[in-house]
Amino acid sequence: MNIYLINLDRSPDRLQRMATIFSDLGLDFTRMPAVDGAKLIAEGKLHRPERAGQIYQLGPGETGCFLSHRACWEAIANAEQNHGAVFEDDVHFGSGLAELLSNDAWIPGDADVVKLETTRVHALLDRTGNKLALGRSLKRLRSTHTGASGYILSKSAARKLIALSEDFVDPVDQFMFNPACTAWADLTIYQLTPAICIQDMLVGAGSQVVGFQSTLEDERPELKSQKERLSKPLREITRPLRQAWMFLNSRLRGLERIRVPFS
Repeated sequence: MNIYLINLDRSPDRLQRMATIFSDLGLDFTRMPAVDGAKLIAEGKLHRPERAGQIYQLGPGETGCFLSHRACWEAIANAEQNHGAVFEDDVHFGSGLAELLSNDAWIPGDADVVKLETTRVHALLDRTGNKLALGRSLKRLRSTHTGASGYILSKSAARKLIALSEDFVDPVDQFMFNPACTAWADLTIYQLTPAICIQDMLVGAGSQVVGFQSTLEDERPELKSQKERLSKPLREITRPLRQAWMFLNSRLRGLERIRVPFS
């Protein structure tokens, strides 16, 4: 399958790092020039959506990021191959990436998207799934698990996403991987677990590539979860009950609630 790497013109250091990684793995890739939100402003091409999104108002960086992914979708839709892999340029990979991307025979026929990354938040997955090599498995994703730094997209799904995003109002990862947003209902999404991809900012202190923090952090408001909205004493009192309810509810639905690991 084709591999597409999203990279800003002003980030040659990131491109060099990723080119070295792919070369060492024996993988070819196509660089997709990222749409620069700063240039959208300078050129007067940044158009604010008329309606607000489900998550938060898009800034120029998030808009550029979405357009960059959309360019990848168009490339996948027009390619001969049935699948394409999309990566952002600040990711780390686990073991076995070359074997995983060498063919698409392991991808279920009904899969629109295979999410390769983890953001280390709790997500609901089917308890059963397809066993893959190197101790990995592939399970249906049943709840929000945002992040769009690494995924595989089918050609038919690329066409769906292009049509659905003619008027986009949410960040691309929310658009794809949040049930409250547009694309979720039209996609069959599988999660690779353990994930083989993770963003640099989530690797952990002491392991980060200096200067490779997300370029979008300044635009993302701090979204408070229900836990954060509760006072600490009440949170501590209700935690066992909430955990028991989430466990029983997921088991009854044939699901597991886990933090998808990275390996």
